Amino acid sequence: MRKLTFPTCIFVAAALGGPAFAANRTPIKPLENHVCMAIDAPEVVMMDFKHPIPLKDEPSDSAAAFASAPGVLAVNPSDPKLNGYVKSMNYALRPGWVPEKWVKPYSTVHPGMTCTPYLMSDGKLGFVFGRG
Repeated sequence: MRKLTFPTCIFVAAALGGPAFAANRTPIKPLENHVCMAIDAPEVVMMDFKHPIPLKDEPSDSAAAFASAPGVLAVNPSDPKLNGYVKSMNYALRPGWVPEKWVKPYSTVHPGMTCTPYLMSDGKLGFVFGRG
């Protein structure tokens, strides 16, 4: 049996394996009863990477933050606002709470644009954007 050199192994691996690409995420269905909201805070708040706007486990200032709030949120308008927090979720659909003072309707923050929260083909939250 022949011994393969390192450059030959690299060539064979590249030829057989090729690059790996993620499957395309596609919108499956709109997230029922949810609308798009956007984070709208002063630049000093948005650029504070040591203290990002949180997505918290509970609607409380003392609750643990499990992630930074995304710039666009899916919110059910019928969910009550509690203690100055709005209920939303992360991209894995985990519920969380965002400070209400930074949340505004998507169309207010992005005039002339539309947004619809969707369940995506990978089972996660996504958004469909357009002009309206």
